[in-house]
Parts: sequence; C-alpha cells; structure tokens
Amino acid sequence: MKVSVLAVLVFVGACWAQEFRAVISGRISDPQDGSVAGAKITATRVDTGAKHETVSDSEGLYSLPFLPPAVYRIVFEAPGFKRYHREGVTAGTNERIGLDIRLEVGAVTETVNVTAEAPMLQTTTASTGQVITTRQIERMPVSGRTPLALAQLAFGVVPNTDPRFTRPFDNAGPSGFSMGGAPAQGNELLIDGAPDTTGNLRVAYNPPMDAVAEVKAESFQADAAYGHTGGGTVNIILKSGTNDFHGTLYEFQNSAFNATPFFTNKAGAKKPVSRFNQYGFSVSGPVTIPKLFRGRDRVFFYLGYEGVKDALPAPTTGTAPTPAERNGDFSALLSQGAVYTIHDPLTGIREGQRVRRTPFPGNTIPANRISPIARNYLQYLPQPNQTGRANGQDNLLSLLNGEKNNFYNWIGRLDFNLSANHKFFFNARHNFRQGSGSNALNRPLNDNPTATNALQRHNWGFMVDDVDTLSATWLMNTRVNWTRFKEPLQNFSDGFDSTSLGFPSYLASAAPRKVIPRLNFSAFTGIGHGGGREFPFDIFQLFESFTKIAGKHNLKFGMDFRETRESQLDYGLSNGDFTFGNGWTNGPLDNSSAAPIGQDFAAFLLGMPTGGGFDLNAAPTTTAITRCSSRTISASSPT
Repeated sequence: MKVSVLAVLVFVGACWAQEFRAVISGRISDPQDGSVAGAKITATRVDTGAKHETVSDSEGLYSLPFLPPAVYRIVFEAPGFKRYHREGVTAGTNERIGLDIRLEVGAVTETVNVTAEAPMLQTTTASTGQVITTRQIERMPVSGRTPLALAQLAFGVVPNTDPRFTRPFDNAGPSGFSMGGAPAQGNELLIDGAPDTTGNLRVAYNPPMDAVAEVKAESFQADAAYGHTGGGTVNIILKSGTNDFHGTLYEFQNSAFNATPFFTNKAGAKKPVSRFNQYGFSVSGPVTIPKLFRGRDRVFFYLGYEGVKDALPAPTTGTAPTPAERNGDFSALLSQGAVYTIHDPLTGIREGQRVRRTPFPGNTIPANRISPIARNYLQYLPQPNQTGRANGQDNLLSLLNGEKNNFYNWIGRLDFNLSANHKFFFNARHNFRQGSGSNALNRPLNDNPTATNALQRHNWGFMVDDVDTLSATWLMNTRVNWTRFKEPLQNFSDGFDSTSLGFPSYLASAAPRKVIPRLNFSAFTGIGHGGGREFPFDIFQLFESFTKIAGKHNLKFGMDFRETRESQLDYGLSNGDFTFGNGWTNGPLDNSSAAPIGQDFAAFLLGMPTGGGFDLNAAPTTTAITRCSSRTISASSPT
C-alpha cells in the first residue's frame, strides 16, 4: 500500500477522478450529548444483503464511504445502550448524507426502530445537483427510452437539441444540453463513474432504460474528486442483480398512426413506411448453480438486451432530366424564355474582353457531341415521376429518401460481495447501429451506388471496480475501464470500377477507396458521394483512490490515469468530384445571365465540368496521456 500511495503522490495534473457512490457519516452521542466511542455501525443494502461496517472513533464520529446507490438498513450498537435501527435510508449517487444518532441507555437486546422520518437534508456538501431515481425512471414516459435524456429534466440543465433524436442509437441528441451556463455538449458524461464519451464529447454508450438505477445531473460540483469538464457532470448508474430474480420483457411500436406526408399526398403517391419498433428484455438475480453454488447475499448478475428497427421517411423533391434532355434535346425550355438557350462552347470567339458563343441549332446537342462518360452515367439517373414546375424543376419525388436503422444493445454485469470489507463488480457493454441516410435519386438501396454512405456506430466497454476496506479508517478503490466508439461510413458504391464509366485507369488505380465519382449540378439532383471514413476513438482509464477517515474529516487522494487514442481516416471524394455549372453553355456572352436550369446538364453531356477535385487524405492518429491527481478534505458530519 505504501508503494501505491507513493505512486499516486507523484502525479500532479489538472483533471480529476469521479466517484459515483454515496457517503453516510455523522456523530453518535449518549443522552447527555457525550461522545460514544467504539460503537459498531452496520449498513446493510436491503436488496442484496451486502454489509458495510465501521466503528465510531473517540469523538463518536463515523463514516461509511463507497456505498452504492440503494436503500439501506443501518444498525448502531454500543455496550450499555439500546440497539438503534434506522430503516429506509436512501443513498443516492454521489450523495453526502449526514446522520447523527443519539443512543438510549439500556440493554443491547433492546432495540429502537426508526422509520418513516422526513428526508435527510444535504448538509455535508455544497454540490448542486438532482437525482432521477429508479422510481422516476420506471414511471416517466421518455421518447426513445434513452436514459441520458432524463438529465435534461434536471434543474440547471438546458436542452438545445432536436427532441426527435434522443433514440438509443443517437449520440449527439441525448448529450446536446448545457449545464450551469456552460457551452452545450461540453459536459463530463459518466457511466458508473467512468468516462462514457466520444472524441467530441457526445455520449458513447446509451444503456437500456431498464438497466439504469439512477441518473445524477450536477451542474455544480464542489468536490475536488470531480472535474474534466467546463460544464456539469452527468453520472448514469447501472443496476445490479439482487437477492430476488427479476425480469422484464417489452416492445414499443408506432407506425400505423403516422400521417402521410403532405407532398406525398399531393403527388398521389403511396405513404412510405414509417416505423419505430423498440423491444428488449432484462433478467437479474443471484448467481445460482443447483447443488453447486448459491449466490444469495454474495454474487449477483444482470443481463439486458435492446433492439430497434427504425424507418424515418423524408420524402424529398429533386430534379431529374427529362427523356428528351437525356438525349441532348433542350428545345422544350425555349418556351420559358431566351435565357434557356444552350450555347456551343466550341464556337466561342473573342469580343473585346468577353467571349461570344453561338446557340446549338434547335437548342439540341448533336448526338456525336455527347460524352461517352455522360452516356454511361445516364443509367443511374432516375426518370421524372411528377409534373414539377413549368421549366421542369422539382419533377422528382423520392419516397425512398430518409433514415433507416437496425440497432442492438447488450449489457451484462456481475457483482461480488466477498466480505463486509471487500466488494467488486464487472460490467461489459456493446451496441451496434447500421443505418442509411439520404436516397434522393429514388433507387432501392440494394441496387443504388448513388445513395449516401451507410452509417455504422460501434461501441464496446468493459469496467472492473474494486472497493477494499483496509481498516476502519483506510479504504481503497481501484477502477479499470475501457470505452471504444467507432463510427465508420461506407459508401454503397464501395468497390465501384470507374473505368466502366469511361474514366482513365490511372484515376481508378490512384483512388484510396473506389466509389462512383461524384457529380454536382446547379439545378439537377447530384449523384454519388464521398468514400466514407473511419474514426475509432478509445479511452483507457486506470483510477486509484484512497480514503482516510480522520476525525471530522474524510481525506481522499488518488490518481486518474487516462489514455485517449483517436484515428482519423476520412477518404473524402476519393474517386473524384466534378461540378457542372453554366459557365460553358450560357450566352451569348460568357458573362450573360445563366438559365435557372438546363445549361448545367448540357455542360455535363458535353463532358465539360466547371470544377472538381480528387482527395488523397492523410490519416493522422492522436494519443493523449493524462496523469491526474486529486486531494479532497471534506467534513464527515454536519457538526
């Protein structure tokens, strides 16, 4: 232990470790207000039978730290005094509870039972926060059933995100709030006291609602054991198993009652599928192996699973070339005015400081002038499916656009009560999201290299937490945690051979990720997307703290060692990006007004882009190691 203490004192930093358990402390006195030394105090967790013990010092002071959030029965015993029972003491997340007891003279076999007293005041800490209790979590309706969204109900918390996106697989939405007047999404998010964030401080892992015991939101934290944030702290506390077997089974669904979108009705189209189906189960209890092991009061398990199938349609109006325009015939646009005239870029002649061009006869591009690459692209462009405006704009209604997600989430936990002086728990968590985004060209995803990237989000986490009572006045807490968040994007056209469109082979061989090259237009709906990305982010934490109970004070010091690793591999426009505007086909002068539509697609057919690029991006990796120490002195009783 001396070696460990010395190692802790070596590190001095600017951030702190986090504690999620409660402390009950106070003073024991006799009827004349004299101190009762050597009294035995036993706090028994009602649902698991786990015991936490200590004795009062020469001044009658005692402290019970590291109490997991739960309801406790506390017994005070001293020779020559009646045994004192205090029932129903609720210890919340990171609470400091002051509980002074006056014993009555009598035999130890006599008992004084105290129940149904008024709630105890927080008199031992200046921290400001609010606990969302198990009862509230179980009874309050929550859209998406994401526990972190409950923190937005606490005082001092101001939500600033779209309330639709607080689903279990959302990461920015549930964490989009400010605390104590600090900037939004700048808070420390914890799960059982361990960091639970992405590289940009979104939440990494959202546990199932049924797996959460409490949510503690603290907009101001006076304890030096907290930090690592410019705002507040939100701590999500997971449930453990108990001496009784419990289980839940649920399903939530809404689809049939959703209205048909306005523009879908207007176009006379069928209502797209809209669905949010959330289902799962949980089971917990003592670990029991018939005839071999009985874990009651000793070993407990918790297992939870949740799945979501989600479809959020977003019908989108776009613009597609007409059959005539696909063949270079823009004659129908002339009825809208002379500004729609398509000029031949090869006829340009110098006229002072300007260039003058001649229109294509009949506003039609000759077939032998159409680029072979453009002809090959036409197979991926949809046909118009609604009337649109007089000039043809907004003639495409995509009913396949929107968001679709498949999501699953597992969490497991084991708790071990080795003795009244030694306890530890282990949890493992994992979730996975597979989603798809925009599909503006109205093509099925299974045959659509033009759709946006497929979004994935992976999260893994493991934690071991050990609390060892070395003596009545010395306690040690060791925690090891690993959290990984990975958010890859993969284009639906991944592996596409751009030489099949007519592009030169040297472009395809240089592409770090082979996808269909991107086309951008001034008026028409574009095609293709970037090559995707890989953004893995890891947090490794080793946390060690020691608590020394010295009279009226709890002295706590320790270390929070964190290593964060983030790799950024964004492929960007990895196989080329080509923009087609009006610069080649407007006229009669090169600075004449551009047509609202038509001239951009004509430039595409001619194979004459106005801009573009080809991304070859680097892949940096950043590693940050933070060695931090904290020292806390707090009063052990309100006296």
